[in-house]
Amino acid sequence: MVRWHENVRIWIAKMMKFGRILSVTLSAVLLAGCGSDFSGNRYEQSQVGEVSQTSKGVVISQRRVELKPDSSTAGTALGAVGGGLLGSMFGGGNAKILTTTAGAVAGGVAGNAIATRAQDGIEYTVKLENGAIVTIAQDPTPAIANGQKVYIIHSQRGRSRIVPQ
Repeated sequence: MVRWHENVRIWIAKMMKFGRILSVTLSAVLLAGCGSDFSGNRYEQSQVGEVSQTSKGVVISQRRVELKPDSSTAGTALGAVGGGLLGSMFGGGNAKILTTTAGAVAGGVAGNAIATRAQDGIEYTVKLENGAIVTIAQDPTPAIANGQKVYIIHSQRGRSRIVPQ
C-alpha cells in the first residue's frame, strides 16, 4: 500500500513538470508573437549593407490602421507542441491520447492567435518631389507629422519605409 505522502510527492513532481512545460511553452509562444515589427526603425540582418533607393517627399495625410501579421506557422507549432505536452500529463491509455490531442489542438489555436495579434499602425500618404503620391503603412515609430519632410526608402525586396528627413 502506498502511503499518502508518496501520493503527495508524485503529485508535486507532476505539478513541477507541468509548471516547467507551461512556462517554456508560454515563453516560446510569446516570443514568436513578438517577432512582428512593422517599424520604420527596424532592419533584418539580411538587409544590412543592402543598397536601397530613396525618394524625398512630404506627408500629406495619415490615419490609424491595424497591422496584422501573416499567419504564424511557428506560433501554431509551438502552441501545439506545448499543448500536446501539457495534455499528455493527464489521463491514461485512450484518455491520454484524447487529452494529448485536445491539448495539441487547443495549444495550436492559442499559439496562432497570440503570434498573429494585430498592432497599431499608421498609414502615411506622401507626396513625392516628382508629384507622385504614395501610401505606406508602418508602425507609429518614428512619429511623423503631417507636413513633415520625409525619405521613402525602397528596399530591393519591394518593401518601403518612411523616416523623417
